[in-house]
Amino acid sequence: MKTLFVYCSDDDTINALCNESALKKRDTKALSLSRSNGKNVFSRCFCVARQGKSFCYSGYDVDVASYEKIIFACDEYLGEIPAEITAFIAKNDLRYKNIDCIVFGNGRSANRAMDSLRVKISLSGGTARNTFCISTREIKREDEDILFSVRHRLAV
Repeated sequence: MKTLFVYCSDDDTINALCNESALKKRDTKALSLSRSNGKNVFSRCFCVARQGKSFCYSGYDVDVASYEKIIFACDEYLGEIPAEITAFIAKNDLRYKNIDCIVFGNGRSANRAMDSLRVKISLSGGTARNTFCISTREIKREDEDILFSVRHRLAV
């Protein structure tokens, strides 16, 4: 089963853990969405609201239709997901795809970000099958394999 693992985080440790998790699996391709050219966290969050005017999407050479399983992993900031994930969802055809989602964070704002991610995926034609939050502090402390954690949370 071919898996596409799309992740976007400000934290270099989280990005490294995501990349290592994808390298451990044979049929998994990791796609790291690059952050907006040196903008601070508040400007990127503001770009989510004004996506058409201030965020420019750089294309990635990925054919989403050729993957059976898609996993999105991203940070949250004030209850919103990054503009890079939003642009990726908007530019790709996710019809009839079941997508698992991970939000790095915890609390009410992470729950709002999960809802926002579900809505964006459903508007693009996909189905957000499973969405859950993982605390970044917990992942860093244990050097956890992100995809193993996903499989464990799906089974439980």
